[in-house]
Amino acid sequence: MKTQLHPTSRALPLIHALLLSLVFVLPSLVTCNPAAAAATKSQSFLPSQNKAKIWGIVPKLIDSSIPKHIIVMGGPASGKGTQCQKLADKYGLVHISSGDLLRQAVSSSEGGPTAPHISTIKQCMEAGKLIPDNLMTRLILDRLRSRDCQERGYILDGYPRTLAQAQSLQDAGISPDVFLLLNVRDEDAIKRVIGRRTDSKTGHVYHLEYNPPPNDTEIMKRLIIRSDDTVDSMKVRLKQFRANVASVENWYREIKREVDGSSSPSEVSRDIDATLKQMRKRKQRV
Repeated sequence: MKTQLHPTSRALPLIHALLLSLVFVLPSLVTCNPAAAAATKSQSFLPSQNKAKIWGIVPKLIDSSIPKHIIVMGGPASGKGTQCQKLADKYGLVHISSGDLLRQAVSSSEGGPTAPHISTIKQCMEAGKLIPDNLMTRLILDRLRSRDCQERGYILDGYPRTLAQAQSLQDAGISPDVFLLLNVRDEDAIKRVIGRRTDSKTGHVYHLEYNPPPNDTEIMKRLIIRSDDTVDSMKVRLKQFRANVASVENWYREIKREVDGSSSPSEVSRDIDATLKQMRKRKQRV
């Protein structure tokens, strides 16, 4: 006796074919570009975080479970750079690091709007002091106006650090969805920073105790200590952070959330994820 197939079973091949066409054919119809269609097809097998980097605007469709305009604040060596990059990789947001922007400005041979002030920026960085608000704001606003930030959203890492900088963002029409504060004790932050080493070629950051570099002679030769990664510099930076954090916290008090940054990076990441998703749900209900 023949087995009677359920109607749903007979429809499965058709459904499967339809899904495949949505994945492979639809992007090519949208782009009207055979090369782009082929690239899209190959990217469909990549992990979601890589898709976010390649597709640009698509992460807004992939995951809308967290806010798209985020400020992360924390003292030096609070782990905010690591956590910001994790968020950027996972959700396709643009990671804007104030420290990276400053280092790029100092090392760039092309000059730019901050070229006349390079010596001032250099001296402040080496002494662990804050960059003048007008210079820092100029760099940040220029980056925020770029197309990728407009389309994908952003994470501001290390800015604003003063009340004047927070006011400058508002004056420029920049309204973040959430202000995250990573809390780490000063003594723990100092311990973290004195073991930090940076690969001068790739920019990858290691820690001699918590995240040691691979046992590779070439990499070991490239490792450097940043000029502001010293105990004396850290004490100055922590003092300035404590002097300014209260006013910035108060400015963003309605959207502020605190996260314990002293746990392991994976635990902190989970706490941040949960916090952001909770805020997103609350905003959608409102």
